[in-house]
Amino acid sequence: MPTADVARLENVMVVRAYARDEKIFRQDAEATGLYCLRSGHILLWHADAYEHKTAFRVVGPGEMMGYRSLFGDDKHAATAQALTVCDVCYYPKNIVLELIDEFPAFARQFFRTLARDRGPRDALLLRGQHIPVRTRLVNLLLLMNTNDTCPENGTCVMRLPMLRRDIAALLAARPESIARAIRELGQDGIALFSGRTVTIPSLDALSAETNREQIPLDKAVPL
Repeated sequence: MPTADVARLENVMVVRAYARDEKIFRQDAEATGLYCLRSGHILLWHADAYEHKTAFRVVGPGEMMGYRSLFGDDKHAATAQALTVCDVCYYPKNIVLELIDEFPAFARQFFRTLARDRGPRDALLLRGQHIPVRTRLVNLLLLMNTNDTCPENGTCVMRLPMLRRDIAALLAARPESIARAIRELGQDGIALFSGRTVTIPSLDALSAETNREQIPLDKAVPL
């Protein structure tokens, strides 16, 4: 893109800080633009006709939100709620679409970025009933990992952006199952929990947990 058009995109970008629990956008609201998380963590959840809420994804720094509704010309299918203090970049819909139409190279790079976005795949990792609760919890820790909290080598320390009861709801598990998984990970030296602070001695060892033997679908037991 020409420098002038890069500046054009930057000039229309709005950066806003959100407090914990504040809504970035709401389910069934019109999709007016594209959102990119600069810092913090955001929870995406869907409410059914009976107002039962199902959390299905944790969004981390550098990830985009709202693009499916934006390009599908549809209303938001979920609510985005800040788990921590967040800085979010917002790009108006008309500018995004104009630049995609005008610059094929920009469009290719943009859609390449979207293709790499995890999207709703998190739901399978976090809520799959055939996946043990311990593995679901490990998947959550890995999804929230950033280079700042977990360097390539050495001990990782991260602060959970949610309470344990919220983790249980996100992972579709009972609180006692979460407590047992936390205890087991600590006993095995994989992840040590102290309140909302988690110390991970080895990121490789944590990642290896996802390769543990899974429970076959036909033998899965509801929690």
